[in-house]
Amino acid sequence: MSIDIATLRPKLEAALGEQLQLGDLLGQGGFAAVFRAHDPFLERDVAIKVLDPSLAVDAALEEQFLHEARTIAAAEHPHIVPLYSAESHGGLLYLVMRLVPGRSLADRIAEGKLPPAEAARIARECAGALAAAHAVGVVHRDIKPANILLDTAGNASVSDFGIALVTSRPAHELPGSTTGTPHYMSPEQSLGERVDGRADVYALGVVLYEMLTGTPPYPGRNATEVIAKHISAPIPRLSDREPETPAALVRLVDRMLAKDPADRPTAAELVNELAAASTPDGLLTPSQVRRRRWRRRGIYLTIAAVSAGAVLVVAVRIAVQAMAFFAGRGGGADPALLESGGAVPDSIVRLARAAGSVGANERVDLVFIQANHTFADALLLTDSSIIRVRPGGSIRRSIEASDVNLQPLKRGHSAGGLLIVKQRGAAPDTFYQDLSTREAFRLATEFSTWQRAKRARR
Repeated sequence: MSIDIATLRPKLEAALGEQLQLGDLLGQGGFAAVFRAHDPFLERDVAIKVLDPSLAVDAALEEQFLHEARTIAAAEHPHIVPLYSAESHGGLLYLVMRLVPGRSLADRIAEGKLPPAEAARIARECAGALAAAHAVGVVHRDIKPANILLDTAGNASVSDFGIALVTSRPAHELPGSTTGTPHYMSPEQSLGERVDGRADVYALGVVLYEMLTGTPPYPGRNATEVIAKHISAPIPRLSDREPETPAALVRLVDRMLAKDPADRPTAAELVNELAAASTPDGLLTPSQVRRRRWRRRGIYLTIAAVSAGAVLVVAVRIAVQAMAFFAGRGGGADPALLESGGAVPDSIVRLARAAGSVGANERVDLVFIQANHTFADALLLTDSSIIRVRPGGSIRRSIEASDVNLQPLKRGHSAGGLLIVKQRGAAPDTFYQDLSTREAFRLATEFSTWQRAKRARR
């Protein structure tokens, strides 16, 4: 359907009379056209959305349209486009509203997908507008990017409340008919059933999905195929399309797109959930969550003991309080706390360099070898890598946020049970021998501090 603007303009000018001076055409769709107009009394520009006069609108539907317009105007929500008046005059139905400088969300999405923080904020602002409308009994029925306006600061406002009432007959009056736009219609809306605010939540879920990926969740060759997918196709996993989408937003989109309206949050609940998902923690990507987990825990490496198969989780740091190295000790006794130390054995460093695990100019800061085990079961830490070696071959494990480079070292060199911390400057080196599990965990929290200091030096 196309609106005859040449015929519509003089009719609208006559309907407006002297109250508003009609200006340029700002845009048009299948069922409505938007004009700029000037209010000479208030000295401001406004937008006028006039419905296609060829639409068959009976008296009951016209009254419902005007009633919803008056109701939504009274809501006065900061993210609902302010409505100044709704009129039926000269055979025309039209709305007079604030002229929002900026563009539509559809224009923004056309430039590419939005960052999660921006998408979550816009969705939260729209959810607030919908919650206010639902609270006074108004359902939008046609939430889509074209009906979400962004001002020059990027703030969102929902427009066109009530338009879907007229552009398609409501389902309770004509069974089997639908209102809305196929890409954004809920299953119950697609089936022509009576809808409530949860249909708007579904549509906003589609919009949020589209903001995060750049496309709606259900593509199709035509409207029939798209509608069929909304009704029966599984919810597409947002994380499959965009693996780095924050988990909180992935879960929320899944709930918003639930086939059963009872499984969706209300718009009011959505405001709170989007606020929680918009916090710094809520916006962490999966890889950022993994890196943060490792930062908080320090680095815990599982070292398998050859003789007993026991597992020891080891984390170490440069410590001010030194533990002495006793070459003849064994048996896993807790080390004594002393103020002594020594250098990292050259033999260990030479073997590591010869194996290619440590670069020619790469400094070895930490070495750990379990008591009564060989160099084949060693752990070396440098400024740029963590090198892990186990008996029985090369076993490599990635440690997040630690610049890990795991390579096999030559086997067969016995070095006893010791951990050596290479100090910088004139400070003495620190030796740890025969670390128990208790001592290892005692040092774990201190290791995080060492890691942060090392990252700060880069």
